[in-house]
Amino acid sequence: MDGRALLALQDIDSALDQLRHRRARLPELAPRAAASSTVRTLQDEQAAALALVARAEADVAAAEQAALDLATKRARLEGQLKTVIAPREAEALMHEIELLDTRRDELDDTELEALGRQEEAESAAAVAGGELPGAQAALAEAQAALDAATAELDAEQAERRAAREVAAAALPEGDLAAYERAREQFDGVAIARLDDSRCTGCHLDLARADLDALRALPDGEVGECPQCGRYLMVK
Repeated sequence: MDGRALLALQDIDSALDQLRHRRARLPELAPRAAASSTVRTLQDEQAAALALVARAEADVAAAEQAALDLATKRARLEGQLKTVIAPREAEALMHEIELLDTRRDELDDTELEALGRQEEAESAAAVAGGELPGAQAALAEAQAALDAATAELDAEQAERRAAREVAAAALPEGDLAAYERAREQFDGVAIARLDDSRCTGCHLDLARADLDALRALPDGEVGECPQCGRYLMVK
C-alpha cells in the first residue's frame, strides 16, 4: 500500500469529519434556536389571546341576544298584565316578570364578566403582537448569521470533497476498499502516523521491538499498529 496516498486521503476525510462536527455545533445555531423559540412563543400567546377574545365576544353576543329575548317576553307579559282582571292571574304574571328581571340581572353580570375577559385578552394579544415584530427581526438576523456560517462550511466542504475524489482515484481499488473498511472499523481513522514512539490513532506507545520492525519497512510502506490495528505510516 502507498502510505502517503492513504494518509493524504485520511487527512481529507478527517477534515470532512471535522466540518460535519463543526456544522452540528456552529455557535450561530443557539441564537437562531432561541430567536425562533421566542417568535413561536409570542405567536402562540397572541393566538391564544385572540381565541379568548373570540370566545368572550361570543359570550357577550349570546348574553345580549338572551337579554333581547327576555325583553320581548317581558313586554308581552306586561301587555297581558294590563288586560287581566283575576288577582291570581295577575299575581302569576307579576311573579314571572320578576323571574325575568332576575334572569336579566344575571345576564348583565355574565356580559360584564365576558367584557372583562375580552378586554384582558385583547390587552394580552396587543402585548404579544407588539413584541412580535422585534422578535421576528431578531430571528431574521440570527438566521442570516447562520446562513453565512453555513455557506462558508458548504464552500469548504465542496472543496474538500473535490480533493477527496482526486485522492481516492489515485489509489488502487483494493487499497481504497481496505481503507474504507478500516475507517468504518476505527471510527473514521483508518491510518495514523507514528509520532516518535506513539501511534496517533490510539495514542499508545509502542514497544521497542515493534518500533524497530516498523522502522525497517521501506520508505512510504504502510505498517500496522500492534496496539489498535490501524494502518500506521512510519516514514
